[in-house]
Amino acid sequence: MIRTTRRATLAAGLTLPFAARAQEWSPRETIRLINPFAPGGSPDILARVMAPHMQAFLGQPMVVENRPGAGAAVGTRSVARAAPDGHTVLLAPISSVIAPFMMRDPGYALSDFKPVSLLATTPFVLVARPGLFADVRAWDAAVRASPGRFSAATGGPGTPHQLAAVLYQSMRGADFTLVNYRGTAAGLTDIRAGAVQFMFADMPATMGQVRDGALQALAVNTPQRVPALPDVPTMAETVAPGFEANSWVMWWVPAATPDAVVNRLNAAARHALAQPDVKARVAEVGFVGTDGSDVATAQAHMRTEAEKWSALIRAKGLRFDE
Repeated sequence: MIRTTRRATLAAGLTLPFAARAQEWSPRETIRLINPFAPGGSPDILARVMAPHMQAFLGQPMVVENRPGAGAAVGTRSVARAAPDGHTVLLAPISSVIAPFMMRDPGYALSDFKPVSLLATTPFVLVARPGLFADVRAWDAAVRASPGRFSAATGGPGTPHQLAAVLYQSMRGADFTLVNYRGTAAGLTDIRAGAVQFMFADMPATMGQVRDGALQALAVNTPQRVPALPDVPTMAETVAPGFEANSWVMWWVPAATPDAVVNRLNAAARHALAQPDVKARVAEVGFVGTDGSDVATAQAHMRTEAEKWSALIRAKGLRFDE
């Protein structure tokens, strides 16, 4: 029989809570959320609505820093080189996965990061200047019948906007010019001005302009219709069966970041996404799947997306450099 003395019992009762507290990380200073795109896109929108709740949860301020350039490589590599202490977090979009397969030297590898959470999926929507096309079928017929006549905006080389357009071209044999901008907002501005005709754009960045009538939503790029635009058909159900091209927002930290830090950041993200005002706002602008994920799901998602898009990049020989 094992005998436990009163002294041993008291020692155990004191040790376990202290050990648990020692394993729970708390930030010591401001946390910087690095957005590798210009302001106004999906990562920016999501981060700014979540930030007040994450600040309260972690007990430190959080600031969003925009570091656009080179298809998200500039901002992404800055986080890869940051101290692995939880005070620098990447608002990782799909472009952060794409760049290592399209650039000779993006300045980082996917192995330089540890995913924290898959925060939300960002549906893409095909938008055009109002009145230019009657609907998505008319758009499809026009761009395929007139090679080189039309142009599409992208958020820059190596962005999901570019890959969505290339995926459509490869599936439908269409020929149009891709015009690269520094972010979604600039491309949408030129659509309204008539400089380019359409864009595969992230829905949160377009919803306000679609509701105001400044842009026309022709089709969503998800497998099913999305609640924010219930009357807008999918590309798959209309002109391109099987077409799917969307983005997402994740949190990544440097690979050497301790698990205790990763788990605490994961809890902060899921806490923020569970708040009623956050849920209402992200639904309003068109995000889906906004509960956040555990760390294992985030890691699996990064691997799956890398495999999917690297195959298209290799097949089309897509490259860019700074």
